[in-house]
Amino acid sequence: MRLVTTTACVVMFGLLSLAGGLSLIPSTSIPLPGAEITLQVTGAPAGVQFKWDFDGDGRPDATTGQPWASWTVPAGPWEVAVDLVQAGQPLARVSTLVVADERAGATREVHWTPSGVEVTITILARTRIMAPGLTVDVPPGWVVTSLDPSTMNEQGQLEILPSSAMELYPGQELTVSYVMYPPSSGARARSMAWVTGYVGVAGRVERVAIPVAGPVSF
Repeated sequence: MRLVTTTACVVMFGLLSLAGGLSLIPSTSIPLPGAEITLQVTGAPAGVQFKWDFDGDGRPDATTGQPWASWTVPAGPWEVAVDLVQAGQPLARVSTLVVADERAGATREVHWTPSGVEVTITILARTRIMAPGLTVDVPPGWVVTSLDPSTMNEQGQLEILPSSAMELYPGQELTVSYVMYPPSSGARARSMAWVTGYVGVAGRVERVAIPVAGPVSF
């Protein structure tokens, strides 16, 4: 399995300029359900507390004085967030999406360029996936392009069907790339993506949509 370090979105409160230097790094962002992972915040100043919200319900599940924590991940997608607090005052928040799914895992890498955002998705199959594809949220005003065949669906999402793989078997990987162009310089957005395809379940074939792990805001 290829482990990917993810740089998460930083929400600034104006009390301390961290200049986007924070990262939330999971030991893996695509564990199997029930596996324990370690999460670490890098780039944090000294003397802060870390309030960990593992399940995304807005309430801290743990508070630590060190920038790391362990968590046993239930099945499903979880937007893990960490609030940095100093002397009772919020400094920043960093977050990333962790997805525990026994059928597949997919990670996202995001790179800003002078003209837009280059996104690379790596899909790891854990079961046979037929007609693997990718569905991408397109933020308002943004334009998303892909070299692979793609269409816009009724929900305004881009559906990408990679021509390089008609099916994936357990242990195989597929990489899909696309570029997002912002409506203006400095624009920021939130965009989810899902691995799509068909898998066999109890003698029948079902369509699946598995969230892609990693940063969803950039």
